Amino acid sequence: MKKLIVLVGLCLSLSVLAQEQLLEPAWKTKGRDFFSSFVGTNMSEKMFGPVPQPEVVEVKLPVIPKQVKKSTDVTNYTKLTKEATEYERLPATRKREFDYKFLKELFQVTRKSEAKDEDLATWLNTLDQGGSREGIYQALVLDEVYAALENMEEKPSNQLLDFSVKLSQRFFNQPYKKESLMPLNLFSLKRIMTEKALDLMEHYEVNNLDHLYQWYAVLSFELARDYAPLLKSPIRQDPRLEFHQEWAKSMPIQHIKSEVIIKIHAVMNGLQLLEP
Repeated sequence: MKKLIVLVGLCLSLSVLAQEQLLEPAWKTKGRDFFSSFVGTNMSEKMFGPVPQPEVVEVKLPVIPKQVKKSTDVTNYTKLTKEATEYERLPATRKREFDYKFLKELFQVTRKSEAKDEDLATWLNTLDQGGSREGIYQALVLDEVYAALENMEEKPSNQLLDFSVKLSQRFFNQPYKKESLMPLNLFSLKRIMTEKALDLMEHYEVNNLDHLYQWYAVLSFELARDYAPLLKSPIRQDPRLEFHQEWAKSMPIQHIKSEVIIKIHAVMNGLQLLEP
């Protein structure tokens, strides 16, 4: 019953989103269609204007190598230095508020459960002492709790499988086949896809930060365009490519990575709710 309610809510959200993205008032579209059957297309367009065309956004991904080092590789290499951002100039108490919110959301989207107070306190202390958001995520998906979730027998939905194939091909340059992913459940698929994203972002962090911002912007733009109701946050739902690129430029690298983690998990969680 709970799943049915969520599905209905998701469908309604998608419907509302479609209405918000109309290119003109509904009466214009209906009027043009109605009169065109009597007076022809040319005359109806003179009365109601031409059929509006959606803005074409030029979407370009940077070069995506087929092979990159794993983000967990301990080999020494130098990352590019990014100038201090406005976020890093915030008071420690304000940063802690953002970190606390991140941790709560991280537990929700990775394990699909609420974080315990003691877990939040432990990981918040880790961040206070200089730990990374990416490192905490890696710890969560490599522990015994997540291993148990990966061992659950749960068939992935077709929508989830299609998304995983598309994501891996377009954004990781990894040609996964749908058949090879079918034996995996939601939690395994989420971990694998997110690891691929982190590996690639690590590559850009070492070689070209502009490519990192560009890759993040295109990914965020397409997720907002296709799966906005699953992202919930207005910032994540923003349909402007340039907005996401400027956001990435203005934030610490760890925040870019944590946003990708949250977005991939959130979308995949939602797609799994759809029937296999």
